[in-house]
Amino acid sequence: MQMSQIHFHPGSNNTRKAQNSSHARENNQSNSFHRIHQNRLSYLLLALIVLGGCISLAGCGGVVANGASNASTGSFTASPATVAFGTVTVGSPATGKVSLVNSSSKPVVISKLTVSNTSFSFDGEGTLPLTLAANSTTTLNVHFGPSTAGSATGQLVITSNSLVNPSATVQMSGTGVLPPAGTAGLTVNSSSVSFGNVAVGTPSTQSVTLTSSGTGAVTVSGVSLSGTGFTESGATFPLTLNAGQTATLSLQFEPTATGAVTGKLTITSNASSSSTAVVALSGTGVPLAVDLSWSAPTGATEIAGYNVYRASGTSSSYAKLNSSVNSPASFMDSTVAAGTTYEYYVTTVDSTGEESTPSNTATVVVP
Repeated sequence: MQMSQIHFHPGSNNTRKAQNSSHARENNQSNSFHRIHQNRLSYLLLALIVLGGCISLAGCGGVVANGASNASTGSFTASPATVAFGTVTVGSPATGKVSLVNSSSKPVVISKLTVSNTSFSFDGEGTLPLTLAANSTTTLNVHFGPSTAGSATGQLVITSNSLVNPSATVQMSGTGVLPPAGTAGLTVNSSSVSFGNVAVGTPSTQSVTLTSSGTGAVTVSGVSLSGTGFTESGATFPLTLNAGQTATLSLQFEPTATGAVTGKLTITSNASSSSTAVVALSGTGVPLAVDLSWSAPTGATEIAGYNVYRASGTSSSYAKLNSSVNSPASFMDSTVAAGTTYEYYVTTVDSTGEESTPSNTATVVVP
């Protein structure tokens, strides 16, 4: 192997040459080291610049993807910012108005309307998206329809594509109250009921009509009766009648003895004008009887009167009812019994006492 040797000679040119040669090599190595690191730093900076450019481009691309290209530099306001509906009757919604005002030089698109309380609502959801032209105004109807009594609050949020104010909020409030109950009124179609003559033990029926005559419902809590032989049916109490509705009460008189009877029907309700209505009742009990009448025979002369005969039930045996000749062409049989069937015929009696053949028979069922 060939080896290079450097001899050290102080003060000689060789020393300086060797030193120069050594310095040259060191300088060359040092310059090479610096160039390498400078190149690496350049690569790193370039990589960072390129990477930074990618990050910047990714951010811009994300905005575009999210629809920033459809955004508007216009603006809008909602007026008024608060809508107070005040007191509103349940079942009768109230309406207010909100103006959407675009006072800018660019159009704005309203894309969404939302409310935070179901007691509040708005019109126009089907027209979205809605474009507000530059320097234009549109009106939105808002409603408060409480379903229960009490106060309520809510928000109407209006969403747009404006970069200046993407949304506007309208505060809404109102108080629901129950509808007025109305005035309860009750009228009776008659203040008195007369049954007239009624056979003892035989019921007779009449009726009265109750009408709810107020603006609200009336409740009839009950009825009471006085007077022997009077009864009531046809309704169950308490009875509520809405305005205009009617109810019929059936009244019955069944005398237990002969003679006149009076009584009254008292009707109790929550009618505002009077809580009671009174109907006077009257009737007369008469003996149970069969009232017969007939026509005189044509061409007959010297008729002194008539004899009346009766058979009871299925019997074919007739008995004369009058003790003496009955002069008029009528007769009242007051000896009948309830629930019995009778057959009658009549004969004519002349002045000599001669009696004609029997008339046709008449059948009567006593109830």
